[in-house]
Parts: sequence; C-alpha cells; structure tokens
Amino acid sequence: MCRNYFFLSINKALISVLVLYFFSVPVFSQDVYTNKESATFSFTLGLTSSDLYNDTINYTQGILFNGGLIYTLTFSDKLNGGIELLYTGKALRKEKPFIKYRFGYIDIPLYLQYKFSDGIKANIGIQYSKISNSYYLYIDPAKANGMHKKSFSSNLNDDYGVLLGAEIHLSKNLELAARYTLSAKNFIDKRSPGFGVFQLSFKYVVFRSYKQYFHKKKIAG
Repeated sequence: MCRNYFFLSINKALISVLVLYFFSVPVFSQDVYTNKESATFSFTLGLTSSDLYNDTINYTQGILFNGGLIYTLTFSDKLNGGIELLYTGKALRKEKPFIKYRFGYIDIPLYLQYKFSDGIKANIGIQYSKISNSYYLYIDPAKANGMHKKSFSSNLNDDYGVLLGAEIHLSKNLELAARYTLSAKNFIDKRSPGFGVFQLSFKYVVFRSYKQYFHKKKIAG
C-alpha cells in the first residue's frame, strides 16, 4: 500500500512539473512568429477496448468511447510534448449471468511525441486516471429496453499508468490515433486488478499557434 502511494505521488509530482514546463513562457523575451507551427489545440473522439489484468473472475473485454481535448507544444523539429483532458469509458462484461460493467474515468495523459515525418508520430508517456462513475447493467424484462442499470462502488478507483501510441496524418486538420495504456498496478502489485485499454480515435485540430516558445531567432527583414 505504501509503495503504491509512493509511486502515485511521484507520478502526480511529475505531471505537475511537466504541466508547468509546458505552459511556462519567458515573459521578458521578444515574441517571435514564424511559418513553423509551435502549438496546436485539438478535439478527439474515439472508441476504447478494455481488458482487466490480474482478473480472478474472467471478465470479457468491452467496447466504449472516449473524447476530450488535446494541447500539443513543439519543442524541436522532431520532438513535441502533449497533454490531454479526456473522459474515458472502460467496459467489461460477464457472460454467466450476463452483466455489463461500465466505468467512467477522467484521464490526464502526459507524453513526449517523436515525429518520424510530418505524417507519422509516436507517443510515449504517463497517465493519471480519476474515477468518475461506475455502474452495471443486467437483463430485466420489466424494463422498456430490457436492461436494468444500477450504480455501484468500484474497487477499480483512481489509477496511474504508462502509454504508448502512434498518430497518422490524414488531412490538414485530421489525424488517426491509436494508443495502448497499461495500469502501473500491473507492474507494482500483481495481486491488484488493473486496466489495459486500447484506444482508436480521430483528432481534429481547431487552433494552431505560430508564436515560437523555444529556439527563438530574430528574423531579418
């Protein structure tokens, strides 16, 4: 328990430091604008497929959705940093008796992004997840939709993990992104259940900044 709390504290501290770094801009230097993109703000929406590791009940994978906001900051020609605010649905089900379990999390992924080219990028980073809601559905012929919904208190509460993903450029403002996020519990405590979540989503850029925050150079003319 203490070890889990220690790792959680380290992850929160790292997220806080990197967030401050991302949004810190030197206030005494002259603003410089170029034709090179320095930051983007995007919306994302997609699907999730969730699995539960260290599972003693043999749940089956379930499909739900996720969506939210993305801020990306350019560090160099090859390296970006990204932070996201997502609502992520994670789903499991049990076949006998048939029950669907639904978990809603507020996720904050923080990652470095390496650009192989303008069309292909790879992400690696960490994620903090705070549980928002949990409920299950079971067959109930008395209900109009045939299913009864009931909230419950889940032991799959706040979590932290590692992520690995890739993005493919589709058009000027649209990208296809794939990512796998694995709970750090799977490395730290083999007795505690933890999610593994595959995400497939679209990312749409709504704002681009050309104000340079790094490698500022005075432009002649």
